[in-house]
Amino acid sequence: MDENLEGIQRPIYHNLWVYWLMQLIGLVLLPFAHIIASLMGFVVGVVQLYELYTMREVSDGMGRAWRTMLLSLILTFGGLILTLLAIGSVLSILLLLVTLAGLIVMIVADYYFYFALDELILPRGYSYPSGRIRWCFWLSLIGGIIATIVGAASSFLALVVQIVIAAVIVWLLWQYLQAVKAKEGA
Repeated sequence: MDENLEGIQRPIYHNLWVYWLMQLIGLVLLPFAHIIASLMGFVVGVVQLYELYTMREVSDGMGRAWRTMLLSLILTFGGLILTLLAIGSVLSILLLLVTLAGLIVMIVADYYFYFALDELILPRGYSYPSGRIRWCFWLSLIGGIIATIVGAASSFLALVVQIVIAAVIVWLLWQYLQAVKAKEGA
């Protein structure tokens, strides 16, 4: 890690709390397939992007997470909007692939984010088991694969898998947040 001292000492509790709150809102929105829920999901993504932006100087991993999430949101929502505008043409299929690429890039952003959080445990002295927060990434990856496989048989069961995985991720991030709060005295 190539952090400067100012970045490594910068408090992250407030930013991480807002990020966690957005994860919780995303969990609540998960069962809904309305356009309003989708718009709220976009707002959640933008707020999380801003929180990553404010934490980007804490570590190299946070900086990579911010840049990758920015790219993901541009690809995902830009591709989705352009796909809607090009419905009925061959271009819409290509733009849908751009949207899919944005979702894949979001997985990479999650990787950078959770691994960056894990890298902060020892230097900052958080009372949190090393490696546990990385499970947020692994669970989202494994849960996505399981939900896709199960979704072929039952969309309801796939939704249940997604909700359970998202709830566990929110819980793990909450535990990490409490360790940050205890150390930073927030």
